[in-house]
Amino acid sequence: MQLERLARQTTKTAGRRKVPLFFGPKRLWQSRIHCGREKPSRCPVAEPVPQPVDSDWHNVLMQPSPRPALKQVTLCAIDTRAPQLALQALQRSSAQVDFARVVLFTSHAGRSLASQNGIETVEIESLHSGSDYSRWVVQSLPAHIHTSHVLVSQWDGFVTNAAAWSDDFLSWDYIGAPWPDQPAGRNVGNGGFSLRSQSFLQAGLALRLQHFHPEDQVLCRDHREELETRHNIRFAPPSVAHRFSFENQKPRDPTFGFHGPYNLPQAMGEDQLVRLLGQLPDDFFRSRDARRLARALLLRRMPVAARHLLKRRQVAGKSGLNTYLLNTVAALMASLK
Repeated sequence: MQLERLARQTTKTAGRRKVPLFFGPKRLWQSRIHCGREKPSRCPVAEPVPQPVDSDWHNVLMQPSPRPALKQVTLCAIDTRAPQLALQALQRSSAQVDFARVVLFTSHAGRSLASQNGIETVEIESLHSGSDYSRWVVQSLPAHIHTSHVLVSQWDGFVTNAAAWSDDFLSWDYIGAPWPDQPAGRNVGNGGFSLRSQSFLQAGLALRLQHFHPEDQVLCRDHREELETRHNIRFAPPSVAHRFSFENQKPRDPTFGFHGPYNLPQAMGEDQLVRLLGQLPDDFFRSRDARRLARALLLRRMPVAARHLLKRRQVAGKSGLNTYLLNTVAALMASLK
């Protein structure tokens, strides 16, 4: 228990005030990482502290569920930098749900990898940044989707509980995990695991945007009112979004899916996570999300994976005090296992 408390808040005293070293919430520039590259947004938000999931909740999350047939939904991922990770996420989702199509949009290098695993591939130009990704999703994705809806996923999000699916989800044009830091009317939703209708895809094209990144914030915050009033787009309310997915807010009940690397310990075992960490590029280990994942691993009592992550973080150039203290906690936990 003492180690878990340490993993939630560690401070040092400087004069009369306590200065958080790590773990504690801060006002930070929220980041979006696409294929291992970090891109800052312009919206400062409080960094949530990952909470340990109750064992009963975790057991429900990991139990196999009936495999629904969603013949009106295409599952896709767009990734040219780390297609093997996106492929694994697609496989995890399609193992739980029978989709109309499962498609990986990737560069030439990733096509053979996906085709060997039974996933349809569409070759696209290389995307070198989060901005490239956002532009492609808004401008190019609509031409490739022929079903009524598309489930857009990334390497760090997938279906975890098919039993949480509801056909009511299809009555909305957009559903993504809620943003707890945003006001009502702009708090749905995250694009890394999002369900989008044909109407939404076409409306995004009609906006004729000049700035695209991050695409979920541009569409669901900056242009939401225009999409609702001029294009009759229906965004799911938070009550529905909470049942669909989670990202920065712990769900009360198991959701259909999730997004965010710091949530992976809730859906994967430690050995699986160690293998996944070995496939991530150095860019990821320099990011804020990597630090949040390290904290989440410690809270889930996965010190081996945490130490693996922190070693890569040091190699990537992040060898400061936070990394040292996290590594110390991980070493102590490992010695007590």
